Amino acid sequence: MSLAKPYGVGIRNVGSYQVSGRPYITGSMVEGGANLENQLLNNHQLKISFPKVTKSITLWNQSATAAGVLNLTFAPTGAMTNFPTNGCYRVIAQNGSITMPIKCKELYLHGTGDPVAWKLYAALTNIPTGSMYTLTGSGISKA
Repeated sequence: MSLAKPYGVGIRNVGSYQVSGRPYITGSMVEGGANLENQLLNNHQLKISFPKVTKSITLWNQSATAAGVLNLTFAPTGAMTNFPTNGCYRVIAQNGSITMPIKCKELYLHGTGDPVAWKLYAALTNIPTGSMYTLTGSGISKA
């Protein structure tokens, strides 16, 4: 007879989010200079896929000029109705940052203006990304 594990790791398991997250860091800035492959050029988008579901994220815009603006979305901009006027994104200006306690398996960065240098820190749970649903709908991909 097999018993279900009522307290296992999972998307709706509170304990999965109460423990400290495992660090995950990426970005276009590396010690000693910029990684030009990861800088966001004007009107380009980059998908970031995480190895596990996040507990929180912190994103920094480290652009050299104020014209390098970083947009954070949770759906690809091509799937959005009337991007960029629908408001389903967060703007991070030069030297700005945002921290969000959020569960997701992926996010999208979109650059406008000058090339955008950026860094991303995520606190990861132990929840497999296959357990996470796709973020969509009002406020994410539709106004």
